Amino acid sequence: MSNCVVRFGGNSLSEFHVLEAFANLLSASGKKAVVVVSAIPEIQQSIEQGIVLLINNAASSAIIMQQINDSVLQKLNVFQESELNELLNTELNALHNLLKGIEFTGDFSVSLKDQVVSFSERITAAVLQLFLSKSQLKSTIIYPENLGLIVTEEYGNATILYKESPNVKNSLSGGINLIPGSYGITKSGKIARVGKNSADYTAAGITRLIDADSLQLWELDKEFKTCDSDSVADAQLIPRLTYSEASELSYFSEFSIHPRIVEPLISRHIPIQVFRLANKGKELTTIINSESFVTPNVVKSVVHTNEIAVLKLNGPGVGFKPGILAKVTTAFHNSGINIRSVITSQVSINIILNKNEIARARKICKELPLSSVSEIIIEDKVSLIAVVGHGMQQHHGVSAKLFTAVAQHKINVLLSGSGASDLVSYLIVDQKHTQKAIKEIHQIFFN
Repeated sequence: MSNCVVRFGGNSLSEFHVLEAFANLLSASGKKAVVVVSAIPEIQQSIEQGIVLLINNAASSAIIMQQINDSVLQKLNVFQESELNELLNTELNALHNLLKGIEFTGDFSVSLKDQVVSFSERITAAVLQLFLSKSQLKSTIIYPENLGLIVTEEYGNATILYKESPNVKNSLSGGINLIPGSYGITKSGKIARVGKNSADYTAAGITRLIDADSLQLWELDKEFKTCDSDSVADAQLIPRLTYSEASELSYFSEFSIHPRIVEPLISRHIPIQVFRLANKGKELTTIINSESFVTPNVVKSVVHTNEIAVLKLNGPGVGFKPGILAKVTTAFHNSGINIRSVITSQVSINIILNKNEIARARKICKELPLSSVSEIIIEDKVSLIAVVGHGMQQHHGVSAKLFTAVAQHKINVLLSGSGASDLVSYLIVDQKHTQKAIKEIHQIFFN
């Protein structure tokens, strides 16, 4: 294995053939590697949901821990292990103590939440270490707080501070290093997470800090393809992407990478290599770097998400009235609501949000002094479909093709947008037409 950092997904602990390939590759590398581990999804979900249940007195810490213990044992069974080792018991007991504290007090801080959720990666790293030990591979778990990975005090969405993290490179051992991802340590010594499911952003930061040649992503839950295979069965792998294209694809659809993964790598032009693990080895599927490559049809992929909703602020003259959008965006920012896009006209302001935040956003708008807004409407049974690829502003036929694909099949477009970047054009359609629209758009660009 060359001088690289590997991001290994917690989902892969459910697949023995992937684990077998993982162990084989580490052995072939001379038993030297830096592996950043993301959380086992079931464990992270149990912890996050458990915190909410504890605060609402809807469950006990013992019940939550039983769910987590069951998830751990299920993963151990994948590689025919039936007993927890000392490290796993230590991590689980420490987590239980924190959950009992929340249970008894009924309250917690954002920093405590980050500390509690970080056990999802800590436990996953311990499970992976036990597998490697059973495979006769010795590894060392180095926690971000011991690694010296310093981050800002923006709990839940912290940023890695590179100048403040000079000790990371010298903190690694010479063998196989397992690093729990998705969090770092603040200057005041508290754990702060760098986002949800963001071990790959942590891995990218470590790649930069240790001057590695590349970041390797092994066994993504969803590979980079011209479309989701669930929508188009014969969708093809995308061999080359730019940093920006990869970021857009991750933003509009779940491609198992965090949109911030490219931030640490851009200035150093460090490539990301995506591999699938099979036959006790690995196969390169996609390279992501700074090289701009425009395909003949411009579009690299058709992606979509159903997890959006549109908040419509309607009223005669809302487009003329100054300050409306400023009031709304400020209030959303203060409440931690992310705005995905905004489209305006003289009689309506359309704000695209995450579906799970739409009800809270509507409540906030109702409480604001928006004199020109006569009604607030939510459209939540919609899908956002995007085509992504460099060169859209230079190739004007892309939008024509996009609208032709849906118009020919009588698919009504509720909203559309393009021009914010040279990478994306998108449509919002009724969910009942989503799959049909995706197939027709993919057909017109790729077949």
